Amino acid sequence: MKLQIESVCPLALLGLCCVLLSVRHADSTFVPGRCLCPETQSGVRGQLKELTVYPKSASCHKVTVIVMLKSNGETRCLNPDTGLGKQLVRCWNRVHKMGLDAKLCLKRRRRRGRGGQRQRSRQRSRAQSRNTSV
Repeated sequence: MKLQIESVCPLALLGLCCVLLSVRHADSTFVPGRCLCPETQSGVRGQLKELTVYPKSASCHKVTVIVMLKSNGETRCLNPDTGLGKQLVRCWNRVHKMGLDAKLCLKRRRRRGRGGQRQRSRQRSRAQSRNTSV
């Protein structure tokens, strides 16, 4: 059986493409221990100065959330599965989708407990009604 050069070239090219694809795929496999944050915190206290979110990648199998504190400039790694982490990741994704600055995500609003302002005004009005009835 005699091979013709016209039929061998496409087969060789196809084989080369398969080898290159397999090398590229093997290069992007997960290697444990390559994340920027080996340990994370559930939350931080204080005002935030900077926020950086890294999505899952070949070098790290989880989303990485890094914040810098305004008070002392320390960087902290947040757990993306806790409340603050989820909130910051959601805001980061929304801001980048709209092409805005990520500093919008750093202004945290204080949460008021159940009742908040209304509960205090009710307590004041009850105290005033007790004082007038006595």
